Amino acid sequence: MMAISRTALQTRLLQLVRQRETMRLAVIGVFALTALILTTFTIEMRGTPVSSQIYPLVPHLYLIPIILLALWYPRRGLQVTILIIAAVVILIGGASLAGMVIDPVLSLLNAGMDIAIFVVLALYAKDRTLVESVIRGFLQRYGESGGVDIGSAQGAPQIQRDLSVAISTLVSALGSGNEDAREEAARELGQLHDPRTIAPLTEALGDESRFVRRAAARALGRTGDPRAVSPLLSALRDDDRATREGAAEGLADLGPLGVPALIEAARDPEWRVRVGAVVAIRIGGDRRAIVSLIEAASDSNVFVRREAVKGLGRIGDERGFDCLLGALTDEDHTVRLRAVGALSRCERGDAIEGLKAALWDEDGAVRLRAAQVLEGMKDPRARQVLREGMRTGALSQRER
Repeated sequence: MMAISRTALQTRLLQLVRQRETMRLAVIGVFALTALILTTFTIEMRGTPVSSQIYPLVPHLYLIPIILLALWYPRRGLQVTILIIAAVVILIGGASLAGMVIDPVLSLLNAGMDIAIFVVLALYAKDRTLVESVIRGFLQRYGESGGVDIGSAQGAPQIQRDLSVAISTLVSALGSGNEDAREEAARELGQLHDPRTIAPLTEALGDESRFVRRAAARALGRTGDPRAVSPLLSALRDDDRATREGAAEGLADLGPLGVPALIEAARDPEWRVRVGAVVAIRIGGDRRAIVSLIEAASDSNVFVRREAVKGLGRIGDERGFDCLLGALTDEDHTVRLRAVGALSRCERGDAIEGLKAALWDEDGAVRLRAAQVLEGMKDPRARQVLREGMRTGALSQRER
């Protein structure tokens, strides 16, 4: 089997990026063209029953390609928002000029449903990786073709030479003027699990693009190298939230290697570092750091407390139970809401009593969540508490 040349690897990387972009643009184009055809048809058939049935669908069809643009090109958030507004206004104006009587408020409400869906999907998809690993694909093809036996004396040196070429090529891509290429290169370096990627990925944490910094932080965590701990802790101080989240995920991916540093970082003077450390502890789920979460649940910063309570609920250690009960009286309603959710796994009498008090919380979302948790518990005492709360007016008619 011939070695992979630098040019071949660069070509393959570009092909993957181009294929992805072509597919995305094709999907967006199909939806946009469909919306345009239906708009033309609706105008031509105005006044007919068919037109009145199709019209409510048209605003949604115009928003679909815009939503896809927002999901696939998140850097263009402001432009996408403008497009959403412009699409609805143009649709209403064009139909009005054609003689159709349209309620603009109703049209905007129809569009609002799509916008809400867009927000949910964007939050879900913001951390998804959509491109396959270039290097992993190459190595898989080695095995499928039978051309190289990775465990053989002859195959191993060949793989190492090809891996060196791959690393060199991707490191060069980190210096590209193309932001997407740099982000993709950082992701691919993380798939190699090679100690030689630590230095370039650490340098990429200073990239001008927050997307590149986030990808580099995640990639550092995948290396499993203890040298990644220090730069990732530094990345928790980044001004950009997405980068800090990437650093927290990277630290969590390091597993036991990063736990001692996270315990220390959870007491850092800067709240952003404390938040990142608590998030990483929650994702990693290491019970050795449970005391840090308990301490963080009484932090002066509400974001730290919120993440700590979420972490205690996820890890489920009994040592954090009293802390969760105390969080039910936190001054911030979002912390109380998460405390209620965290107690959903606790079939204990004192947990039920705490949730009973939450039925009278001043915040409606907390009351509703408490009712849902009590309803889902198997303990008959929980159902009894819920019935008493409804009978005595703890829940409003709307929440019932």
